[in-house]
Amino acid sequence: MLITLAYRVRRQDMDALLGSVTAYPLTEEFAEAWESLPKREGQRRQRYSALATGLVAATGRPVKLFGEHQLGEEEQRTGSRALLLTSDGAFDERLRVAVRSWERHIREGKGTLTLATLLPVPEPARPFADFVTFRAGRPPTMPGWVFRTAEWQVMRRLAGSPFRLDDRVPFVLHMDTDGSLLVWDQGDLIVNRSGTAFSMLRVTARLTTRAGVEDPVLCFDAHLSRISPQGDWAKNVWIDREKGGAPILRLPLRRRPDRETGQWRNHLDPAIAKILEACQLSALDIPDALPEVPGAIRPLMASTRFHALGSGPGPRFMLRLHEHIMRALPALVPLPYEADKRIKLVSRVKSYAADGLPSAAVGPSGFRRVTLACVYGTPFGRERMLAELSELTGRPVDPVEGGAATPVNARLDVVARHCPDLLAHDTVNRAASLASLDLPPTGEDHLVAALLETEYHPDAPRPDLDAKPHLRRLLGHLGTPTQFLATEPAVLPPKATSSSPATRKHAARAALRDLLRAAGVLDDRLLEAVGAGGRLDMKSLLVGVHARRQQTGEAGTPLVLTMVALYVDPDDLANCELLVHSDRRQAWVRGAEGVADFHAGAIGTTRLGRSGEKAELTREVVEARLGELLALKPEGTPMVVFVDTLETRTIWPGLQNACLGDGPLPGDVLREKGADIAIVRLNADIGEIGRPVTRREKANMPSDPGKPAAPGRKVYRLTDGNQHCWLFAGRSVSIQAKGGDLGATYTRWTLPPFYASQLTVPWHSYTGKEIVVLRTGSWAPEQLAGLTASLCEQALSWDDRTQMPVPLHLATILDEDHPDYRVVGEES
Repeated sequence: MLITLAYRVRRQDMDALLGSVTAYPLTEEFAEAWESLPKREGQRRQRYSALATGLVAATGRPVKLFGEHQLGEEEQRTGSRALLLTSDGAFDERLRVAVRSWERHIREGKGTLTLATLLPVPEPARPFADFVTFRAGRPPTMPGWVFRTAEWQVMRRLAGSPFRLDDRVPFVLHMDTDGSLLVWDQGDLIVNRSGTAFSMLRVTARLTTRAGVEDPVLCFDAHLSRISPQGDWAKNVWIDREKGGAPILRLPLRRRPDRETGQWRNHLDPAIAKILEACQLSALDIPDALPEVPGAIRPLMASTRFHALGSGPGPRFMLRLHEHIMRALPALVPLPYEADKRIKLVSRVKSYAADGLPSAAVGPSGFRRVTLACVYGTPFGRERMLAELSELTGRPVDPVEGGAATPVNARLDVVARHCPDLLAHDTVNRAASLASLDLPPTGEDHLVAALLETEYHPDAPRPDLDAKPHLRRLLGHLGTPTQFLATEPAVLPPKATSSSPATRKHAARAALRDLLRAAGVLDDRLLEAVGAGGRLDMKSLLVGVHARRQQTGEAGTPLVLTMVALYVDPDDLANCELLVHSDRRQAWVRGAEGVADFHAGAIGTTRLGRSGEKAELTREVVEARLGELLALKPEGTPMVVFVDTLETRTIWPGLQNACLGDGPLPGDVLREKGADIAIVRLNADIGEIGRPVTRREKANMPSDPGKPAAPGRKVYRLTDGNQHCWLFAGRSVSIQAKGGDLGATYTRWTLPPFYASQLTVPWHSYTGKEIVVLRTGSWAPEQLAGLTASLCEQALSWDDRTQMPVPLHLATILDEDHPDYRVVGEES
C-alpha cells in the first residue's frame, strides 16, 4: 500500500472536523453599492481581498468574501449576490466598524458611506455538511467558498497538538491569517552556518475532490519559506502581534525607494492599517530598517535566486507530518492505493545503443536526411559538442571547420561552423553573420538543426540583449530548430564558482538530446518501453494537448495552444512519425517544421480561451485538428489523447471531477462518427492529489522504522471509488543520486553537525502524478494506465522520468522554448 498526504473526510465526520459556518448573504443592493466604489485605473471592480484580509487581521477569525461566481445554485436562487463568511458565530460591532473604515479609505473621505448599512443580519450558524451535496458513486458538489473556508477550520484543529519530530523537542504550530501553519519559534528556524540565511517551515492544506470518491478529500503539504530579514525581494510579510491565541498576520508588503532619499521603505496596505486602527488595535507599522535576524516581523522572500539555504523539508519530515495528522485528526481516512500487479514497467534505458544512433532514428523526423550544425564561438564549445556527438554515434566525429558535412550514418551528418559574432549577446544585426554560415537549406527531404553555443553563468549579470531568443526566432523563420549549449564567461563574477566537469558533460548531453528531440530524431528505446506487455501492439496515434494563458499585461489574455502527435509503429522505428500542428500553415506538419514555425511566430492568440465562448471555440479548434490528424492515417487507427487536468478542465468540463465524463471531452464529435479515441487525464499538482510519503509492505522496507520507504517502480491503483484512477509515484533525479536520500534518514532539524553543509542542498520529497482514464476506446483501462506510465518513465531526451507522457511533454516543451515564453509576467 502507498501512503499519501491525501485523506477522506467522511460525511459522518464533517461536523466534528469542520464545525460550523456563519453566513452573511449580501443582497443585490450591496452588490450595486460595491460596484459603485472608486476603482484604480484599469481596474474593472474593487477586489474583495483587501477588506477580507483586514477583517481577519482585526478579528483573528477566518473571514472570506465571495462574489457570485463562487456561490452555489441554492444561494443564487435565494437572491444572494455575494457572501461574507466566518466561523464561531456572528461578528460583534467590529464588523461594521471595519467595513466603514475600509470604505472611507477607498473613497478617500469623500461621498456617503453605504456598505456597512447594507450588511444583513447573519444567518444562524450551520454545519458545513449543509452546503455539500453527496452523490452515489460520484464526488460531492459544493459552492466554491466551502473549499477555502473549510481548510481554515481543519488547520485550527491541527495546530492544537504538539508536532513530534523523532527525538527532538516537539514543534509548536502557529496559525496564520492565510490558513497555513507555521513553525514560528526562533529556535526552530533553519539557519545557515554564517547566520545570514533563514527558512521557516510552513504546512498547508487543500480541500478537494477525487475521481469516483464520494467524500471530500483533504491534501496536506509542507514547505520551507525563505525569510528576507530586511525585506529584500519580498512581497508579503508575517507579523506576530504577540496576542495570545491570535493568528499571525500574513499581509501584502510594499517596498519602494523614497523619492527624495532613495532609501528603501516598507509599507503595508493602508486600507488594512486603517481597519486595525478603527477596531481600536494598536497601529501597525513596519520600520524601514529591520533587524538582521528574523523576529516578530518576517518578510517572505519572493525570489530565491540568491538564497544560501536549500529548499524542501525532505521525505522523512513528510512521514512525520502524516503521523501527526493521524494523531491529531483521527477521523481522517487515508486514501488507499494498492500496487496494480497488472502493470509492470520495463527497465528504463538511459543510453543509446552501443553501436550508435541507427539510421532508422531519422525516420520519425519525416526527412530523408538530417544535418546537425554545430555553431560555436570558442574551441571549448566545439570540443564539448563533438565529444557528445562521438559518444552518441559510437564513432569519432570531427568535421572540418567551414567544410562539407561529415556523415555519421546513412541519414545523419554533421557540420561545424565558427561564428562568434552570430552568438554574441551584444550583436544587434545577425543577418550577415547568419548568411556566412553557409548551411545547406532545409528542404522537402533535408532538415538542418542547429546546436548553438551561448555564454551563460547563473551568477553573471544577464545581458541586455540575450542572443538566444533572437536566434531561435531567426532560425525558426528558416525552418531550423535550435538548441543551446551554455559556456561560462572567461571571467566569472566575484565568489562565483565554475561548474564541475560532470555538470558540463551533463549539460552538453542534455543539449544534444534536446536538439534531436526537436528535430524528430528518435531511437528505439521508446518503442521497447511502450510495447512491453502488449500495451501498444498496434499502429497508434498518441496526442498531447497543451494549453496555457500567457499573461502579457495588455488587454486580453492570449491562450497558447500546442498539439503534438506521435504516430507509433511498434514494429518499425523508421515508420514512426513526430507531428506538430502548425498555426502558421494551419496543418499538421513534420515535428521540426512545427517547432520552427511556432518559435518564429507570436505566442498565443486572444481568439481562444479557457471559459465562455472562447472555451467553446477552443474545443472546436482542437476537434478539427484531431479530425485532420486522423484523416492522415488509415481508417480505424486508434488515438490516445493526453491532457493536463489543470490546463484544460475549464475548456472541457467533462474532465472535472464533479462531472467526470458527462460534459464535453476532446474527440466527442469524432467518437460519435465511430473514431477509436481514448482520453487520459493527468494531474501532477501535489496540492490536489496528495504527496506520497511511504510504502506499507512486508518486503524491501528500511531497517529504520522511522525512515520512509521510497515508492518503487510501480503504478498504484486507487481502490476507493469507481473510476479508473491510478497514482504513479516516484523520486527525483536528485534524491536517487548518491547521498541524495539524506532527507529520508534525517530531517533538517535533526541533522548531525558533520552534515551541516547539506543545509544548502535542496531536499526533494517523493512526488507523483494522477492518471485517470476517461474514455478507453478499444483499450483496457489498465493498458492505458500502463502506457501512460511508460511514456513518462522512458523519456525521449532525458535520463529520468518526465512530468507528463511523451506527447504531452513535447507539447509543453514546445511552448516553454518559445522566445516570448513568460516574457511579460507569469503564467496562470
